[in-house]
Amino acid sequence: MKIKYIIFVSILFLFASCKTNYETFYKIGNDTVSSVYKITSLEIKPKVEKFEDNYIYTFKNDTNALYNSVKYANYLWKNEGYYITQHNGFGKENGSVELAKSSIDPNKVIRINIHSYTNNSFDVAISLVNGTLKLKNNTNN
Repeated sequence: MKIKYIIFVSILFLFASCKTNYETFYKIGNDTVSSVYKITSLEIKPKVEKFEDNYIYTFKNDTNALYNSVKYANYLWKNEGYYITQHNGFGKENGSVELAKSSIDPNKVIRINIHSYTNNSFDVAISLVNGTLKLKNNTNN
């Protein structure tokens, strides 16, 4: 009986240790950006593509892709100091939004593009680009 218990506990430990760990932050240069998992609790491992200081995280087979992409963008805008720099029908299928904020590195900007698609997927492209942000004052004086 004792051996069966040890085997059972060992198997349980093995399954528990195989649990997938999801990133809570994405690292870009010397900056970090909250991950989709941290904001939405989405437990889908994204396909990750890296090109120099550019990362594309693609999330497929998410029946709430539109909701999760909007929730993620809103969080970055409202809680992490990102500005919306471009908007193309975001909040609808095949929509996109671009957010940006200054990097902690001088003369660098973190740019995040979020695209939602019709096939239950969305992607998040994070780039570190040269430049600075200039904000326009839209008041009519």
